[in-house]
Amino acid sequence: MVSQPQQPSQPPVTDPDNVPENLCDGLFNVSVAGPLAILTFTHVRPQPGPLFAVGTITPEAIVRARIVTTIPNLVALRDLLNTIVQSVSTADVSPAPATGGTTRH
Repeated sequence: MVSQPQQPSQPPVTDPDNVPENLCDGLFNVSVAGPLAILTFTHVRPQPGPLFAVGTITPEAIVRARIVTTIPNLVALRDLLNTIVQSVSTADVSPAPATGGTTRH
């Protein structure tokens, strides 16, 4: 019987700094610099100056997260996302309302 090579064991995952989750529901970008990929995520929110000064909502996309990883990890992320997207049927996903908020009755 041929023995199969052992997969390297992964270290346990911990979160000692309690890294916060960030809502990033805006534009995103991926750029490559040599062996690294930089994923940049944004979230649209009003500029605070005009909002508090005169009550004017002037939206701007704020960078909320920037992740730097290796190209092999980017490929693994792509494969994972492809698997997740293919496993979710369109019937399970309800579209966001046209107003982008809750329904008022």
